[in-house]
Amino acid sequence: MEDDRALAQAASRGDRGAFDRLVDRYLDRTLRICLRMLGNREDAEDAVQETFAKAWMRLASFAAQSTFGTWVTSIALRHCTDVERSRRSRKRHVGDLPRDFEPDRDAVNRTAAVPSRQAEQRELLTDLERALTQLPARLRTALTLRTIEGLEYEEVARSMGTSIRSARLYVWEARQRLTRELGLADDGDRAEART
Repeated sequence: MEDDRALAQAASRGDRGAFDRLVDRYLDRTLRICLRMLGNREDAEDAVQETFAKAWMRLASFAAQSTFGTWVTSIALRHCTDVERSRRSRKRHVGDLPRDFEPDRDAVNRTAAVPSRQAEQRELLTDLERALTQLPARLRTALTLRTIEGLEYEEVARSMGTSIRSARLYVWEARQRLTRELGLADDGDRAEART
């Protein structure tokens, strides 16, 4: 597999194929992040297109101080923040889930034998998605990157332009708020916030 930095260097010299390989590598993750941030697929897909268009135009500014994936994620987060800011300026309420929103199907245990259990899982996922949309953007972003995308705190911090300590605190606070909102136990969150 080709190294991201080598592909980015080739792309910055005009090699569109190298850039396309980078897009293929990070497209799904970027879409998931934008979907979590914006709440509907159409806006998320638009944000992904805009993110990679900006990345192509700004390849010369990619300093390789972080991974290409982290750099693209930071572009996507800034764009999603701009979209949310624009929504608020139009006084559009972003707390409600759009009609076309469906929770991730992979998160529901498809092998559950009892239909009522599947319904409970879907209801919990819907409640979780609704609670996520209520979080402040910085908390939702940190939680999405760390917990859902599985990035290390260092990458979360770089993507968000903050310190590692702040990234840890954002994730911890997001988990605490979700725990209270959903009425769940808070096993182990305090220990992770300190590590």
